[in-house]
Amino acid sequence: MVQAAPADTLQVLGPGGGYAPNPDADWHLLARDESALPAIAASLESMTPTATAAVFIVVAGPEHEIEVNRPEATTLPWLHRNGSASPADLLVDAIRAFEFPSGSPHVFVHGEAGETRAVRRHLLSDRGLAKDGASISPYWRRDHTDEAWRAIKKQWLAEQDADV
Repeated sequence: MVQAAPADTLQVLGPGGGYAPNPDADWHLLARDESALPAIAASLESMTPTATAAVFIVVAGPEHEIEVNRPEATTLPWLHRNGSASPADLLVDAIRAFEFPSGSPHVFVHGEAGETRAVRRHLLSDRGLAKDGASISPYWRRDHTDEAWRAIKKQWLAEQDADV
């Protein structure tokens, strides 16, 4: 492993991947934890100023909230893990309680595997959203190293697909 030292030059790249908010969507639903904050910021900045978005972000506490540029019609509740009786349910509970705007959303949900799976199940089963209008993917899994998660991710995703 290479470690950086003071005065080293580092190169940092922005969020990658193939996701981009669909400009033709009626509205956007973005739900993530802090592992996806760069993607959240990039997604919101790429939206038109008149876009409507609902963004749910789970962070440790208020001191972890950051300012993000976003369209004026954006709902952005920060969900705080610290002090919560059930931190793993914060995201899905907030989305369950949210009154969806009319029309079809373009959905982007990424984060911890169990939380992402619960949101996916809610959106596809309870809300009846179509799979083709959603990008829902687990970045990481609680209590797993990155290597351990990669070793089981394919099977886990197959089991998740069988949920709905």
